[in-house]
Parts: sequence; C-alpha cells; structure tokens
Amino acid sequence: MMLGNWRQRLLTLRDRLFGEHSATDPLDEIEVPTDEVAPLGPTEFPAERLPLPTEVPPTVSQTSGQLPDQLYDPASKKSKATRKTVDSRPKNGQRSTQKPTPVAKVKRLVVGAGRAAKRLVAEHNEKRSGDGLGQPSARSTGRDQVFLNLGIDFGTSFTKVCFRDVGTEDSFLVTFDAASAHDALLPSIVAVDKKGTLYTADQAPRGAVLVPYLKMRLAGSPIGEDLPVVDGVDLGSREATCALASWFLAKVLSRSQEWIRKHERDRLRNRVPVWSANIGVPVEHYDSVAIDTFRRVLGISWIWVANAKLPKTVGEAVSAYRRDVDRLKGEVSDFHAVPEIAAAVQSFVMSREAVAGIYVYFDIGGGTVDGVAFKFLNHHGERRVYFYSGKVSPLGISALASALGSGSPRDIDDKKLKRLVSNGNVEVLADFEHRVRQLVGKVVMTAKQKDGRNWQEDAIQDHHTTRKNIRSLGGLDRTRMTPLVVFLGGGGAPSAWYQTAISSTYDKFGHFGAGVPPYQLLEVAAPKDLDMTGLASSDFRRFAISYGLSIPFGEGPEVRLPSQFADAEPLPVRPNRVADYLDSKDAYD
Repeated sequence: MMLGNWRQRLLTLRDRLFGEHSATDPLDEIEVPTDEVAPLGPTEFPAERLPLPTEVPPTVSQTSGQLPDQLYDPASKKSKATRKTVDSRPKNGQRSTQKPTPVAKVKRLVVGAGRAAKRLVAEHNEKRSGDGLGQPSARSTGRDQVFLNLGIDFGTSFTKVCFRDVGTEDSFLVTFDAASAHDALLPSIVAVDKKGTLYTADQAPRGAVLVPYLKMRLAGSPIGEDLPVVDGVDLGSREATCALASWFLAKVLSRSQEWIRKHERDRLRNRVPVWSANIGVPVEHYDSVAIDTFRRVLGISWIWVANAKLPKTVGEAVSAYRRDVDRLKGEVSDFHAVPEIAAAVQSFVMSREAVAGIYVYFDIGGGTVDGVAFKFLNHHGERRVYFYSGKVSPLGISALASALGSGSPRDIDDKKLKRLVSNGNVEVLADFEHRVRQLVGKVVMTAKQKDGRNWQEDAIQDHHTTRKNIRSLGGLDRTRMTPLVVFLGGGGAPSAWYQTAISSTYDKFGHFGAGVPPYQLLEVAAPKDLDMTGLASSDFRRFAISYGLSIPFGEGPEVRLPSQFADAEPLPVRPNRVADYLDSKDAYD
C-alpha cells in the first residue's frame, strides 16, 4: 500500500513543535543517546498525523547494534542549493557530551521510522558495491549521487515508462527514440523461438511463439488461446508465466536505463545514478492474493538486472526463477507494486485545483478496461485517496477489435476502431457495450453503497451544492446537481464508442433513480512537472499511469483499498416527486 507524504507531515510537525522560523529541522539527523529517550505516549503524536510504513525492516545493524551512519534518503536530494544539512555530531567522531533537549530526544525516532525502508536499500547496495542495478557506488567513486525513479506502466497490451529526477522533482517520458506516442509503447509480449531463446516483440524473429497479455496471466485471468510447449517448457504454465514476466520486466528496466544514460548525459555527468522503480497493478488485483505473485515477479526481475544476468532461454528463465525465489527474503528491492489508478490520478490529486470529493476513473487500454471509484480528501495539504471499488475486465480496444473479427487486434488504434465499429456486427457490438456498462455500474454502485451519502442531495464534489438548489415542486432537478466526474484515460479514451458506452450506463441502468447524479466525462490534464520528451501533450492520456508511478514510493497520497470499506447503512428513501417545505419554501415566499 502506498504511504502518505510522510515528509510533508513531518515538516508540519516541525512547525508545530518549533515554530515556522526554527533554525533546526526535525528531518535532520541528530545523535541522541537511546537510553535517554522516553517512549512516546499515545496522545503525544496521533497516528493519523504521522503515518509510518506498515512493514519496516530492522533499523539496527546485526553486527554492531548501532544505527548506520549513511542514511539513504531520496527526499534529502530534493533540497534546494540554499538548504544546508544540520549535523550536531562532533567532527572527531566522538559522541557529544551536550545533553539533548526533550524535543531533540524524539527527533531521532521520527527520522528513523520515516527513513527506515529506503535507508536499508542503500545500505544493502553499499555492501554489494553498487547502487542495486549494477552501477558503482558513490562511496567507491567519490562522486555525487542522482536519484532516478522509473515508473513502469505494465499494461495488458503495451508498457509505458517515465522516469523522475528526485532531486529536481521533474518527470520525463522514456520514448525509446520514437517519434510518435504509439511507437514509444513497448508491446507487453515475450517471443520464444523454436530453440527457446527469448526476445522482446520488436526483436522477435519470424516464426517465434508470442506470449501476450502477461499481466492478466499473472493475475490468474489469462486472455487468448492456449500456448504450446517449447524447449520442454509449457509456456502456459504458472511457473513459466512468472518467469517470462520477470524476464520482460528486467528487459524494460535495463532498456530504460540504457536510454536514460544515452539521452541524459548532462544529468548523469560526474554523478552516480541510484535507481528505484514502481510498477502498476490494477486495484482489484492489488487488493487480492494476486499481489504476492506480482511482488515475487518484481523482486526476481530486480535481482536479474542487479546482477546483469538475464536468462537467454525460457528453460534458463524458469530455472533461474525457481532458484532466485528463495533469495527474495534476504534481498532488498526498491521495485514496488503500486495501485495503477492511484498513479493515474496522481496528477489530479496533487494539483492545487483538485477539489475533494467522489470521483470515478476508467483506464481504457488495449486489452482491458480498469475502473475505480474513489473519495479524495485534502486536509491542509494532507491528501488521501480512499478506493471504494475497483474492477478490471478484458474489454479494451484490442478485445473489442478481436470480437469484431479484426485479424490484427493488437495493432488497433482509434481510427481503425472507428471503422470497425461502423461496419461491425450489431449484435456483437450490443453485447460488448452491455458488458462495458456492467463494469461501469459495478464500479459506481459499489462505491455509492460504501460511501453512504446521498450523492444527489449531498455535496460530493464541493460545499456549495445544497438540497435547496436541486429540488423544485416537480422533484429533483438533475440539471442543478453537482455531476459525478468520470475521468477517462488510456489509449481508448478519445474513442466516441467507449465514451457513449460509459455515459449511457446512467440511463440504461437507472442510476438517476438510484441516487447517482449525472456523469461528467473528463480527461486528466498533463501535469506541469512532466516533460513529454517531444510528444504532444494530448498524448498524456497514454502515459498518465507511468507518470504517477514515477513519483517515488511513499511520497504520494495515503491510499486505502476497497477491502477496507464495508457497505454503509442504507439511507431512508424519499420520494423524488414530492418536495418538502424546507426545500420548496422559497417558492411560496
């Protein structure tokens, strides 16, 4: 699960403790004797003000029992050139005899809890004389470090990549030298030739077996026909799927690094890159037992890239996967799984214009449509995203093209889809449209049941809408309701067919009578801190998830998942056609 923006919260805590103009910073390290620190009482620092990692590795060395001297903190790299780090330790290495103040006593505890997970990554990499992905360490070269976080949108049909310079807080598309947005997408396919040799789709020889839809296979929902046995390995088996997915993600990591080294030479000049990465997983799968499979696959791919030893054949990949699974407990991987649409809405929820409320998001991809409904909260800069519902189904543009008889469904785009729909079978289109509506209805109504409010009469997007404004003598007036904002993303977002299928759910499934306000379909705008690397800003819809994933793990809003919310008590039913006196008294005045 993603953590809240712990650094911002600690800064808020600093201001409360020391005042806004304090010369010291609670995030700066201060040596404090541990035997003089009293345990914190439950009322001193409320949990909701200071969220900590749910799984924090031990923070002391197993050999010395002391806190490590070198702390890995990407957030510290964000500081401007004018900010100086405060370090109260004497230069001769001896412990200070100055007695710490009561406030200073708690600083080390706060710092240690917030930095623990990221610090141990660097500590582990220093022991291996590298940065975790085969690069020399800053200690061994004497050079500064630059922290780069890769955001990998592992799509059902295509994979997209962004990277973020954590120091400058700017993100950039990784285009792989493509001139168009479509060419910047890597097909999420592994090719296997007759000898079992592995290739990416763009390097595959003729006659190779293609293994598509790796992500859905990992989730236990395979799409497509059965796969053959190659080099003694059943390509459709569970173990082969995991091994092939690890190999593919390892190739994406290594190719992304190569591209960045080639095109970002000025950024890397005289600096050692420290890599980290996030990958998107559908909310439905993230909030299920399938997440364990995804995490194992990510960990194995990280190990293979760190050791610069990618298997060459499917047989080697399966053997290496089987062997390295046992190493995961002892390895520290900075490759994290993140709910996909939590990343997709990142540019919206982190903008100053974002208004707290209930929202819906549908990512229309090549193979699937992934939908969520969420509640966005912003309490004095502390942002939270509560996912009430999530659903993913194989209803993407490639799936629709395949249902309409297209011979090359993976090469479909919006223009080709429009022609197919115009000449398509009416019954097939009607059945597919009904399935899209079922997904939309499931996402919207599940969220409404969990939220518990009357979305038509309560203010679900802002505080201006009141019951008085939406009722008249004839009943509820839908034209005066605050609409339910439905964001569309992914390659299929501009498709008029999908837009109609989604918006028509409102009337076809009777959502007005179920207490849902009318839909308003919108696209999320490209954020100001993203460089499209030569591509048009309108192409952001394809890269919204990878952009959100480029934000370092733990620095986005706090996230809660659908399983954490039970259905609310049903509201009392009020007749829509009858206005009470309080709602209509102005009409008689």
